[in-house]
Amino acid sequence: MQEFFWFFLGGLFYLIIGNLVSFYKKIQFINDIKIHSFKLIGFAYEHLIFAMAAKYLALETDLEYDEEKIKLFKNNDEAAFEEWKKDTVRGLNKALPPYYEKALEVENWDDLMDTLDKYYKKSLREARQAKAQIDA
Repeated sequence: MQEFFWFFLGGLFYLIIGNLVSFYKKIQFINDIKIHSFKLIGFAYEHLIFAMAAKYLALETDLEYDEEKIKLFKNNDEAAFEEWKKDTVRGLNKALPPYYEKALEVENWDDLMDTLDKYYKKSLREARQAKAQIDA
């Protein structure tokens, strides 16, 4: 009888540990997905900034456009760019199933950039530590 007790206790322990490990792996997977999607958005952001800078350089060299027209273009582009940022965060939040909404932790563009900033700082710190261990 005692053997059955220990057998079932072992099975229960295995279920609990297995569920905890599975839960940890799910959290890690969601965090990886979150960082990769933020990196992709950051990549698009960089290219939009580069395209706008190239556009303004081209406009400044073109004699057809004076300072006022270029300023008007910049104001319109800036407003559209701010709307793009808001739409990006809104779309990101809407794309998640309700169960995972709390895992995203992004309410606005600044939150998204802060998360990316923390990720890159952590990556740099880990790379420096790894290099220091190799050099030592």
